[in-house]
Amino acid sequence: MKLSKKKIKYIRRHGSAETAEKIAHDLRISVKDVERVMRKSAAKPSRKTPSAPLEAVFQWGLICISFLAPFLFLRGIYDFANLPQMAFIQIGVTLLLLVWIIKSFVDKKWLILKSPFNLPIIAFILWSYVSAIYAHNKYEAFLPLMHWTASAVAFFLVINGLREEKRLIQLVAAIFVSGFLTALLGIAQYLFNLSWVPQVVPPAATFANKNMAVHFIVLTFPLGAGLILNNKNKILDWILCIAMALMVVFLFYTRTRAGWLAFAVEVLLLSVLLGRDYLKAKDVSRWNKNKGFAATLGVVVVCIMINVGPHGFTSGFSRIAERAAKIRPQGNSYSSVELRLAIWRNTLEMIKDHPLVGFGLGNHKVFYPLYHRKVVEEKIFSEKSQLSNVHNDFLQAFAELGLIGMLFLAWLGFVLLRCSFRLTLPENSPEIRFFTIGITVGLVGLLVNAGFSFPFQRAIPPFVSMIFTGILGSFYAGDNRRFYPISKRWIMLCAGVIVFISLVWLVRFHYHGIKCDQHFLHITQLEKQKNWKGVIAEGKKAYFHNPRRIKTLSYMGRAFIETGRYREGIEALKKVIAAYPNHMNALLNIGVAYASIDDYKAALEAYEKVLRIKPDYSKVHNNMANLYMKQKKLDKALEEFKIAAELDPKNSVIHFNIGIVEMQKREYKQAAEAFQKAVDLNPDWDLAQKNLGILCFQFLNKKKKGLEHLKKALELNPKIRDAAQIQRLVK
Repeated sequence: MKLSKKKIKYIRRHGSAETAEKIAHDLRISVKDVERVMRKSAAKPSRKTPSAPLEAVFQWGLICISFLAPFLFLRGIYDFANLPQMAFIQIGVTLLLLVWIIKSFVDKKWLILKSPFNLPIIAFILWSYVSAIYAHNKYEAFLPLMHWTASAVAFFLVINGLREEKRLIQLVAAIFVSGFLTALLGIAQYLFNLSWVPQVVPPAATFANKNMAVHFIVLTFPLGAGLILNNKNKILDWILCIAMALMVVFLFYTRTRAGWLAFAVEVLLLSVLLGRDYLKAKDVSRWNKNKGFAATLGVVVVCIMINVGPHGFTSGFSRIAERAAKIRPQGNSYSSVELRLAIWRNTLEMIKDHPLVGFGLGNHKVFYPLYHRKVVEEKIFSEKSQLSNVHNDFLQAFAELGLIGMLFLAWLGFVLLRCSFRLTLPENSPEIRFFTIGITVGLVGLLVNAGFSFPFQRAIPPFVSMIFTGILGSFYAGDNRRFYPISKRWIMLCAGVIVFISLVWLVRFHYHGIKCDQHFLHITQLEKQKNWKGVIAEGKKAYFHNPRRIKTLSYMGRAFIETGRYREGIEALKKVIAAYPNHMNALLNIGVAYASIDDYKAALEAYEKVLRIKPDYSKVHNNMANLYMKQKKLDKALEEFKIAAELDPKNSVIHFNIGIVEMQKREYKQAAEAFQKAVDLNPDWDLAQKNLGILCFQFLNKKKKGLEHLKKALELNPKIRDAAQIQRLVK
């Protein structure tokens, strides 16, 4: 039946807000005729509308941001990869949200798609905001909250702004190409030692650390399967297969076991889902010899390339076996697996203490120091090495958001699983089925990786995951889209103003954040050089740009103490401890500052707090003993020195201090034993030699031995105190 122009216009005008059944009922025509017009309208959207340029800017802007975000890095700042990527994504999606609102204002209608994903995503984000309210450190909660919100906005933009299947496929292709180019750069870094992109743990492409690059490759690699099976160009089949092969090669070069495991799970799941589709859909047109030959070439490329290294041919399979063998500790070494298990078991204790609501978003690191030896001692925890992430996003989320947050995540996971299952049924088009399989496998691979790392604490994985979820939501809506229509323009205007203000604030926030990070890099460099005046100068600049980044004050506090400005150091460190009550370094340094101004009570209180975190910290026991000595509490001083000596038996200073206390208590034999240990550990220490010599000569009737040590002390330091008297004794 041929429809009149009036009916066609009616369908086009109401197709985005009403179901096909309702329009068919209103016009008294068949549903098929309505769906046919709606499909044609989607395939050939009108370019005569006033909002058409805005529509083009929005759609291509979203594709460009998704493609470019992984390649952002900025030299000369501390967090040179993740920070600029995060800033780019947050500012980019906010700008596109503003464009979308302006477009809706011009069109005089605001249509929000009804989707099963909406409620779980909104619920999870809202609960994250609630957790930020009760979190002790609001700034640590604010940082991931900003990015998760931006990622949720990306989902919103995809599901409401990209209604054409063609645009969705272009978005998938852009992300896959981005993953392939990342792998290509990483391979070049590994084989040819490219250094123009800064790296911390190579080969890392533009992600600073190879483990972070693996997150993105695992997420994007399976998209190639959807592109290949939906492709009809024979040459492109070969290009896509080689691209996927090189992504696998890069995964191998990273030597990341979690990435290998995620890849293995992806290959298995991809095989199962494609096999199921082949058996159920019985569509053999997508499978042909050309694709089979191209896939074979890809396997050959992988087998050859994994045996190639920077120095020529090396057995790749032996390297796989060697890397796998390191899962178990060798001898007395402390493996990364043992470290992770210790962190996980201690984090479970945190969950037990706050099971329902958790400690607040971003605050695991704030309270973990109290738990680092709760069940299993984390052996590398020290003044120089302290945890930033759990290396298990599920446990970290549970510890921070509690059972309530995990239930919202489980709800979202269930909806994803259900929608993916329905989209892969035979009644859907091959395009939807195969791209759904690729996206689903990529998300599963990322979740496997999240069990051993922290992809959702970084910039790219949560953003791309929400893009994928938006694509699945758009596929799931299909032609029968239902919307929440908003026609009141004042609502759109208010929303536009709020988003514009947010955009301006974000640009300013990230500008100052990057400037702060630039100075923070200088702080860390100057601190290694012990240039304390430089640390203070750069710290003031960093603090000016971002006073919420309290850890800047930790460096400044120490620098103030090292330059004798103790009260300024105390004021700086008080702010650090208020934000991070278990910051071991700040507590230790403020104890030193209090001791330097003779506030022994405050110093001892600070040291006691350090010992609650790390009771086996010999340095603190030694410092406390020195304070007790100043207070003439010799028994307590001796007790603390002995504890320090047990914890650090090879520290000559501690044994020397024991000797000093024993001398003051007139326990000369014990004092001599302590000085003897100090001399044995450090024979070139003139004071230890001198004190041992005096004890032997004057108090223990070992004049010959005493003279030998006194003579040695003079040789080591001719200007030692009482040198003239010692010379007379020796002569």
